[in-house]
Amino acid sequence: RGGDDSGGGGGGGGNSKRSGDGSPENMSTEMRWTFVLLVVTACCLHLDQNCAAPNLSAIASDFQMTPMQKDTRLGGMVQFGFFLIGGAVSLLVGPATDQVDRVTLLSAVVLSGAVPSLLMSLWVPSSKAGFFYFFLARVCTGVAIGGSFPVLFSLAADIFPASKRTLVSTAISAAVNVGAAVGGLMAGIIGPRFGWRMPFRIVSIPALVCALLVRLFLVDPRTVKLKKKAQEEASSNQAASAWLGGQDMNPSGYVRMEELDFLKFRRILNVRTNMLIFAQALPGCIPLSCITTFLSDYLSVEQGMDVQASTAVTAVFGVSCLCFAVSGGYFGSKLYDKRKEHLPLLIGATSCLASLPFIVLVNSPKSAVTSPSGRPTVFALFLALCAGCAGTAGPNIRAILMNVNDSEVRGTVFSAFTLFDDLGKGIGPSIIVAMTAVFGRRMAYTLAFTMWWLSGAVLFQLRSALPLDVSRSGNSLLPTKSK
Repeated sequence: RGGDDSGGGGGGGGNSKRSGDGSPENMSTEMRWTFVLLVVTACCLHLDQNCAAPNLSAIASDFQMTPMQKDTRLGGMVQFGFFLIGGAVSLLVGPATDQVDRVTLLSAVVLSGAVPSLLMSLWVPSSKAGFFYFFLARVCTGVAIGGSFPVLFSLAADIFPASKRTLVSTAISAAVNVGAAVGGLMAGIIGPRFGWRMPFRIVSIPALVCALLVRLFLVDPRTVKLKKKAQEEASSNQAASAWLGGQDMNPSGYVRMEELDFLKFRRILNVRTNMLIFAQALPGCIPLSCITTFLSDYLSVEQGMDVQASTAVTAVFGVSCLCFAVSGGYFGSKLYDKRKEHLPLLIGATSCLASLPFIVLVNSPKSAVTSPSGRPTVFALFLALCAGCAGTAGPNIRAILMNVNDSEVRGTVFSAFTLFDDLGKGIGPSIIVAMTAVFGRRMAYTLAFTMWWLSGAVLFQLRSALPLDVSRSGNSLLPTKSK
C-alpha cells in the first residue's frame, strides 16, 4: 500500500500500523466534513448522467426523430459526444490538476455541467433544431463528468492518508452510482408527468449548490503548502524581492500552457498496473453504456414495461452496485493488506459474473420479466440485484491507482483512466447501434454484456503486476525527467 505523500508516495511500510483506522469514525471533524462534501458533490454531478435514458422516446418525439434516428442520434451520437469529448477534456484537466488549485478546478468543472443543463431545460425548442442545443448541453455535462474524476481522486488522495484511501475511493465510486441511479429513477417518474426537461432542471440545482460549497469550504493542501513555501522563500530572500519591486518571483494563481507536463502520459504507461487498468476500461464500459443508454427503452418497448417501471430495474441495479461497492471495497482493502495478488481475483471474478444476469434478462420471454400490470417481475429485479456485483471493481481499481502512483502524477493518471473509461462509454453505444442493425436488439445487447468477460480476463493479469509495482517505493515507480 502506498504511503502518505509526505513520506514519498509509493510504497513504504510506515502506514502498516494505521491499516485498521480507515473508518469515518477515526477522521477528524474537519476531515469528515470534507469527506461528506466530496461524496455529495460526486453524487450531485452524476444525477444528470442518466436523465435522458428513461425518456428517450419522448425526447425523440419532441425533436421529430424516426425510431432509427432515436438510436443513432440520441443513443449513439449524443453518448459519443458526452463521453469522448469529456474524456478528451480530461487529458487537459489531468496535467492541470497536477499544477493548479484543485478546489477552484473542481468548482469550475461542476459549474460547466450544471449551467448548460439548466439553460437547456429552460430554452431548448421543440423542433429538429432543438437537438443541436440538446447535444451541446450533453457534451458540456460530459466535460464536467470527465474533468471531475482526475480532480476528485487527486484531491482526495492528498487530503486523506493512505489508510483511508480505499474508504474514500469506495465512497466516491458509490456516490457516482447512486447519483446516476437516482437521477435515472427520478427522470423515469417525473419525465412522463411533467415533460423530459423537468428532470434536467431539478438536478442542476443541487449541482450548483455543491459548486458553491466546494469553492467556499474546501482547501487544497498542496496550495497551502506552496503558499507557505513561497512565504518562507520570500522572507529569506528580501533582496531579490526588493530588486523585483516587491513582486513575487514565481507568481501563483495561474499556469502557462507550456508548464503543463504532457510527457507524464508517456511515463505513467511504464507502470504495468496502469497499463492493465487502462486496457480493461474500454471493454468494461461497453456493458455499462448499454445499461444507461438502451436498457430502459428496451424494457419499455420490447418487454412491455411502463416507463416508470423500467427505470426501477436500472435503479435496483444502481442500488445493488452501491452495496457491492461498499462491501467490495471493504473486503478488497482487507485482501490488499494481506495478499495483494488475491485482489485481482476478486474484481476479475465479479466483473465476469455480472454479465450473466443481464444476458438472462434480455433473453428472457416477456412473461418472465414483465407482469400483466406492466411492472417488472421479482425475477427481473432479482437479476438486476445480482448484476450489481459489477460495482465491486470500481472502488478497488481507483484505490489501486491511488496507491501505486505518486502524488505528482495522480491527476494525470486519473485523466488517462477517465479517457479510456469514456472511450468505452462513448464508442459503446455506436458499436451497439451497429450490431443492432445487423443482429437485432436482443443479440446486440447480449454481445455487449459479454465484454465484461474480456474486462475480467485483463483484470486477472494484475495478479502478477500489482505486487511488483506496489513493492517499489515512491518516485522509483516512474522515470523522472532529466533536469
